[in-house]
Amino acid sequence: TWLYIIQISGLLLVCVLQFFNSMILGSLLISFNASVLVARTIQKNLKKGPLLNRLGKLILHVLLVLFLTLLINKFIKKILNLESDEHIFKFLKAKFGFGATRDFDANLYLCEEAFGLLPLNTFSRLSDTLLFYIYVFVLLFMTVAAVIVAFRNLSGSNQVQLMEKMGECTITLKPDAAYHLVHTVLFGCLALSTMRMKYLWTSHMCVFASFGLCSMEVWQLVLKCVHLYTSQRV
Repeated sequence: TWLYIIQISGLLLVCVLQFFNSMILGSLLISFNASVLVARTIQKNLKKGPLLNRLGKLILHVLLVLFLTLLINKFIKKILNLESDEHIFKFLKAKFGFGATRDFDANLYLCEEAFGLLPLNTFSRLSDTLLFYIYVFVLLFMTVAAVIVAFRNLSGSNQVQLMEKMGECTITLKPDAAYHLVHTVLFGCLALSTMRMKYLWTSHMCVFASFGLCSMEVWQLVLKCVHLYTSQRV
């Protein structure tokens, strides 16, 4: 909750410092953060019930957040009469083949190579510095850990307590690591779809890869996979 409030406060502060730039108020991020806070208030018991019940609640929660995000964003834009970012949505619609557009700005983006798909030689250049190999290694193990922890948390409180009693056999994933795992996947998708956005992904790759090499969690998981885990070895 504090994370969402801090992000909203940061965006509102930027709006003020940019002489009340109304375009920031119409951003999807503000609408998303607001919708998450509303959805959290409506759905308080996501962690109760059996696995299927929890999964159903989680899917409903995601759909509710997405619906509220679009609804709040449309409402804000209607109130403030904002159309400054409409060309971006027209560009995305045309880029992914959902219909042509006659908008000048959107067509200008479509002509630019920087807004095309990420070229394949990017991966070979990242591999030359060994960054890509380390990144994939860390990403693979962090994803495995995230899937196991998510399934364990959704399975029920009794199983979670049982796993906690097992101590060293438990696979854990800290919230900050999970947060950056989600971010690096989203940044990767953004870079693959639009080459210009790779500046977000490549810088985050460096941070994520270095975190993985220095992470107790990653080496703990690796040693557990090869049955060599002890706290001293980690």
